[in-house]
Amino acid sequence: MMKKNYENSLKFHIILVCMLIIVFLCLVLSVVSFYIFRTSMMDMYTKRLEDVVNLTLERIDAEDLDNCIETKQKSEKFEEMTVFLEQERKWSRLDYIVLTKAVKVDDKYDLMQVVSGLSEGEKTGADLNPDIPIPDLGDLIGQFFNPDDLPRLYEEQNTLTEPIYKIEHSDFGDEYGAEAIIRTSDGKPVAILSTGVSLAEVNQALKEYVMVIALFALILAIIFAAIMVFWLQRRVIDPLQKIEKSASDFAKRSHLQKDPSMLVLEDPGIHTGDELESLSDTIVSMSKDMQNYVEEIIVSANKIDNMALEMTKVNDFALRDALTGVKNKAAYDKTEVRLNSDIITQTAKFGMIMVDINYLKRINDTFGHECGDLYIKNMCKLICDTFEHSPVFRIGGDEFVVLLENRDYEHKDMLIAKMRGRMEELQNDKELQPWERISAAIGVAVYDDNIDETAYSVLKRADREMYENKKQMKAIRQR
Repeated sequence: MMKKNYENSLKFHIILVCMLIIVFLCLVLSVVSFYIFRTSMMDMYTKRLEDVVNLTLERIDAEDLDNCIETKQKSEKFEEMTVFLEQERKWSRLDYIVLTKAVKVDDKYDLMQVVSGLSEGEKTGADLNPDIPIPDLGDLIGQFFNPDDLPRLYEEQNTLTEPIYKIEHSDFGDEYGAEAIIRTSDGKPVAILSTGVSLAEVNQALKEYVMVIALFALILAIIFAAIMVFWLQRRVIDPLQKIEKSASDFAKRSHLQKDPSMLVLEDPGIHTGDELESLSDTIVSMSKDMQNYVEEIIVSANKIDNMALEMTKVNDFALRDALTGVKNKAAYDKTEVRLNSDIITQTAKFGMIMVDINYLKRINDTFGHECGDLYIKNMCKLICDTFEHSPVFRIGGDEFVVLLENRDYEHKDMLIAKMRGRMEELQNDKELQPWERISAAIGVAVYDDNIDETAYSVLKRADREMYENKKQMKAIRQR
């Protein structure tokens, strides 16, 4: 049968409307979500750098630092500041944290090295460019910087009153940095504090976010289909009901019908001037297409359910440490948000234990990383067995945090003593393998509403106590 051509094509109108709405919604959703997500990430990075800058400025004795720069001699406070910068870089996951002083000699601008927070690899030079030496206090390092930046740094050193935050582009990638001026009590500029973090995580997150947007587009398409049903009710369904009545009558007449003359569909009287009129002539083909359409909807629904289940599994996996099975740094960050909320509502009652494994590098270097992993797992098991009612987080390669609440909080002293005693037993058991004779430094801090404004403050106090414990353990071993 010859296919009719219609002036007002229903297919054309449906496709046009669908495409326009989907493109518009996806475009708006993508643009708005992208900027909201990126802004949120940058706010988070800004907060991290603000905490680093504020804490560093509080810890530095400007007068002592000024005297060290003038004499080129390192004081005891200078050495303590160096250790603090190294720890702050590690804990805050900074790309760099450095103190410099902009100088002007014979109308030539230069930059003097004061101190840098170096990693272990950078201290040995292994992680540095071979052409760049490890700078020390008083070294002029302006040759390694863009000459155009030196006058700016000199001007900022003398005029800058508040920290500045900015995105910097380099050969090593995009970084988000902060600069602040260290001044003495009388306002004299002493040095420039510079720190920054890599934006690689943000860029990666944005890439992953684009994938999420694609999933949202699929969900929008489903929602749009529901809207289209309402629209089609008036434009299509009512005419189809007339066709359905004719088809039903046809089915009754055709059931077990052996007379070909009776297999005739009565004209339902549709004169819409589009494909619905053609539907009267192709009812058999339409029924088969509808069956395929329903089957495709069921398959799509099953796929969506499976995707939701997979997303749940992925989210749970993302909050677990792959080696030990305990909660990871991402899970700790979420828990810290909850603790800060409790602090704001004055319902907080918790403590934190910082555990730093001893001898891990020696085990890795001597027996291999597989034994090092067993060493970490043995320590993790001891922690979990001791603090059965507290969440345990692995926040670094050899660092664990225990959040003390409820029962374990009330019995913290007994539990800590129990753990120390068990480690001492294992250390003295010469029949055990080296990776079974676990040892760690422990620091504990309890939330105090008089001194702690955030959970991070409690963690830092536990970290300082752990560090003191580690020094004491080292001093005992050296006797």
